[in-house]
Amino acid sequence: MLDVGEVIENTQSGERVKIRTGRLDTNGELVEGDFLLRAGGAVAATHIHPHQTETFEVLEGEVLIQIGSEEILARPGKRYVAPPGVPHRMINHGSTDARLISGAYPALRMDELLETLWGLATDGRTNRWGHPSPLRAAAIAAEFRDEFRLTWPQWLQDAVFRPLLPLARALSYPGTYVPVDRRRLRPASAPRRR
Repeated sequence: MLDVGEVIENTQSGERVKIRTGRLDTNGELVEGDFLLRAGGAVAATHIHPHQTETFEVLEGEVLIQIGSEEILARPGKRYVAPPGVPHRMINHGSTDARLISGAYPALRMDELLETLWGLATDGRTNRWGHPSPLRAAAIAAEFRDEFRLTWPQWLQDAVFRPLLPLARALSYPGTYVPVDRRRLRPASAPRRR
């Protein structure tokens, strides 16, 4: 779980966020962050949040935001909303970094999901597009089923990931991950994750 002021980064995709509102501070209602999307950066995959609304407000720069079938060149001054179940993605085609405020409500475990996916990418445990191995993806998909899904049909995701899950668990692939640079910030009693 990330606290207010903590920063996490995905060096593969060019994303960085500093938590401005944590889920504990809002009784689980909201997690919100100051988001940076580097020039040429993009969210790793079009995805949906089955039970959450995600918002984006550009402060500086321009980003292409896909919400459903609509592609929007987002500029400062407007808030964009991706309702639950609607596919979305952001891409910064510009030559300058873009700064946004992004939030998800209810928070659920969105901060842990970002820490897991971005930490794996930054620690070199994904491919060059920031996608984890199929076994690790199966563990993550099971762990964060309420927070995140790919845009493939659900039956296809189940057909791919469910058969891999027993093997992922047998090989001790956890569904969460704490990045190497953040492990030293955790108390000694906190379990270490692969």
